[in-house]
Amino acid sequence: MARHASNLFKNRSTTQEFLFSHSDEITDDGNAQEVLTRRGSAAAPSPDPRFSDMQDRQGLVHAINTQMASAATLCAIAVRIEGSSRVKADNVKKAVVPEDAATVIAALCRTHKGTWARIGPERFACVFPHLTAADGHGLAQQLFDAVPEAENPPFTIGVAAYPTINYVRTQLIDNAEKALEHACFFGPGTITGFDAVSLNISGDRFYQAGDIAGAISEYKKGLLLDPADANLHNSLGVCHGVLKDFDNALSAFEHAIRLSPQEVMAIYNKGYILLLKGNLEQALECFLKADTCEPNVFEVIFHIGQILVEMGATEKARPYLEAATLANNRSGPAFKSLGACLDNLGLTKDAIQAYKSAVKINPGDAESLSLLGRLYTERGESLDVASVLCEQSVRLSPDNGLFRHRLGHVFLNQGKLNHALAEFEMAAAMGHDSQPQIEETQDRMTASRAS
Repeated sequence: MARHASNLFKNRSTTQEFLFSHSDEITDDGNAQEVLTRRGSAAAPSPDPRFSDMQDRQGLVHAINTQMASAATLCAIAVRIEGSSRVKADNVKKAVVPEDAATVIAALCRTHKGTWARIGPERFACVFPHLTAADGHGLAQQLFDAVPEAENPPFTIGVAAYPTINYVRTQLIDNAEKALEHACFFGPGTITGFDAVSLNISGDRFYQAGDIAGAISEYKKGLLLDPADANLHNSLGVCHGVLKDFDNALSAFEHAIRLSPQEVMAIYNKGYILLLKGNLEQALECFLKADTCEPNVFEVIFHIGQILVEMGATEKARPYLEAATLANNRSGPAFKSLGACLDNLGLTKDAIQAYKSAVKINPGDAESLSLLGRLYTERGESLDVASVLCEQSVRLSPDNGLFRHRLGHVFLNQGKLNHALAEFEMAAAMGHDSQPQIEETQDRMTASRAS
């Protein structure tokens, strides 16, 4: 079975939970491009005539570069308005937020000499000169304090500051938005500062959109903020693995393991890279360690079983592959591997059931169809079923000499000598060693004509 670097674990901690559960901006097909284009390239919101001092994104950048150019420190807050911004006519005190939440944000900026902008639907950013990240958290809390009687938390807020590592001052807005994405994981009513986890989440967005270089850049910046973040090292290793830069991938996973010795993701990923490099024994050692850290993770036990089969330890492989089919009963490859294991052990009936499950899950699995047809043929029963299965495998993979060879065997057992000879000859033309079967079939044809 082909092995692909994309089978590496990305994240199974808060970051993945955020990506797949809490993002309201990723489309149903999992494409994160909407999120990526929002930062800086999406169409600017229309000006609001009620707020003459409200900027757009470019206006906010201009303010940072001009009127705030002399400020040694800056802080920014990015705000998402939650729920409706309209007052309920019958009970003002039960409004989710005041009549226009922008009024509260505008008042905060005017009071603290900040500049603000609308940066998206229900999203605003405020930048304040001469303030720190701690000051930004205090200002964010003032927004909540301004609506103490709201039934539900009216805002979700991200906070960022300049200077931070090697970012230029105009990147402050983007960083506040990344902190806001991080805050969205925790939900409305939260204030979250820009940190290494924010960059891990941001990197994951690039990764999901297929921008591996962008993801690597975010993860590396995250490691500047927190070199001891094992999850970031794992994420970086996955990117290198996808790019087939296996040496750097191994280095990243080993670093993650040193930081978090019991973290199954990095241990598994190290094993998977070793597997891709053909180092079966070392890969098995990693997978067994991962299984000790967290038993019955499907990917882990599946690969343990596969490697043991490849190493000839079929009896030892069986319980792992059986466990894999229980851990994920919708995995065709797991049932196919179990079928091969049982077949090697001479347990034909059990192997047939495993291959049947693989075909049920994936009717287009030509290999399982062919193997199932072979087993029926070898048992000398249900030859009509075997013929249908092998013919289907050939239709799906017409250039596979082995599949044609097996179909030839079915025809030979059915006494369809002309059909058998045709399939054996095509198999031979495709590089499969079918010459003995060609000669056997020709001999039988000659004997049949003689009689």
